[in-house]
Formats: sequence, C-alpha cells, structure tokens
Amino acid sequence: YRVDVRCSDPIFKQLSDVYLKIRNTARYILGNIWDFDPDEPVAYEQLLPEDKWALARLGKLIDRCIAAIDDYEFHTVIHAIHNFCVVDMSNFYLDIIKDRLYCERADSVERRAGQTAMFRILDSLVRLLAPLLAFTSNEIWQAMPHRKGDNPEHIVLNDMAKSDPAWALDENEDSRWESALRLRDDVNKALELARGQKVIGKPLDAKVTLYVGDEAKAEFERIADRDFKVLCIVSRFDVVYGQGEGYRGERFPGVTVSVENYDAPKCVRCWTKDEGVGQDHEHPELCPRCAAAVK
Repeated sequence: YRVDVRCSDPIFKQLSDVYLKIRNTARYILGNIWDFDPDEPVAYEQLLPEDKWALARLGKLIDRCIAAIDDYEFHTVIHAIHNFCVVDMSNFYLDIIKDRLYCERADSVERRAGQTAMFRILDSLVRLLAPLLAFTSNEIWQAMPHRKGDNPEHIVLNDMAKSDPAWALDENEDSRWESALRLRDDVNKALELARGQKVIGKPLDAKVTLYVGDEAKAEFERIADRDFKVLCIVSRFDVVYGQGEGYRGERFPGVTVSVENYDAPKCVRCWTKDEGVGQDHEHPELCPRCAAAVK
C-alpha cells in the first residue's frame, strides 16, 4: 500500500520459502498435538524450563505483532513470525523437545508439558496469521484441537492472540537463558567441526567434555543447572573445571569444548548412547528410560 508491488521470480521464490517455513512449523506442531486435550493442559509451574522459555518468546512475539498491526506495518508481522519459526522454534525449541515427544511415555508430564507449550504457540500463531494468510490459517485452525469457548467453524470468528504476563521471564532468568544459548552455540560449533573430521557421525554419537576455565567459572555457575545434554542433543555431557584441549569458546569465552565418539551401546528406540543399554532383561536393546516407557 506504499509502493507498487514488485514482481520477479527471485521475489516469488523468497516469499515461497518464507511461507513454507511458517506452514511446515505449523504442520510439525499439528503432528505432535493430535492426542492433546487443550482443556487439560499442564500447569505453568510444571512446565520444563525450555517450555517456559518458548512461551516467553511467544509473548514477546505477540506484543511485537500486535503493535505492528496497530501501526499498519504488516510486513513486520510476517518477518517477526518467520524469524520466530526459524530461530526460536526450528533451530532450538522444536529440535530439543523431539526426544521427549517421541520417547517419553505418551501420558508423561514431560511429553504433555511440551504439547501444552506447542498448542499455545500454534493457537497464537494462527490467530496472528489470520488477517495475512487467510486460507492457510483457517486450514490450520480446522486441523487443530480447540478449547471450550473457541469457535471451531472459522479462525476469524475468534479473538486475536493475546500475550499472558505470566509467561514473561524475569531479567535474571532471561539473562541466564541468553548465556546458556551462547554456550550451546559453541558446543554446536565443536560438534560441527568433529563431524567434519569424522570423529562422530551424528551429535547423539558424541560425548562432550566442557572445560570451564577461571575466566568463565562465575558465568557458567549461573547456568550450571541447565541440562546441556538435552540442550545440545548429545549422549553424554561432562563438565570439568580447569583447562583442556578442544574448541575454544567464542560466544562463551573461557570454555573449551572437547568432542569424542562415545563408545557406549546405542538404544534402538531413542538412538541415545547409554551405558545402561542391556541392563533390562525383558528389553535388552533399550536404555533404562525407554524400557520403562515401553513397559
């Protein structure tokens, strides 16, 4: 509405890529909430830290998009949603929760906590997209479960998304997550280099040893309670205070990341290498967690 619409094959290709990323994010979430009852979510207090982080990011996205809509900056809405789908969802949150979605018991709190967060994310995204991607947003709406009080007939017969103040993280927790993600970036870089050198095949083949030097000790101890084995999707993650050989942290100065192939047996169900594989006589090919889930 400001300038003439520009048309070219590269522009259409770029727009297509953006559209497909948003659509595929919705499709992935739909595939993992098929058995979720939105009227019986997991309480916020029971959500895992990464679920709370995802909802905090969603809250910021909603506020930014509503402000942009009020200012008629519709392109900002699409850019913000696309960035959320790529950076926050695909590159991090949806990637790290695959394990508990697929491998925990179907009715476990861990799996249902992930479903609770994903439902709220999709429910908000589809409402934000409704004015801009009318047909796709309604297709998603028709395919997803709904809460009592929602109008299942059509997405536009429902209210616009609203952020919940309870989702916001305090400044200290926000800062801790920022530090944890910077450390994760360094570990991922070390894993990438190890793959290139044929040390490991996939991240789940890896045993990671993090050497924390004096320079990084205080900063690391702020985030030492994070489960980096889950955040980095590796089979084993050890922390050693001191110096070691390996990849020198760039995003998190003062740490060194050592990656080696973990020689423990692999669980055929979750693909994690675990020294506990073989201990269960009924399911000798499974790790203790998967054996318990199967039983």
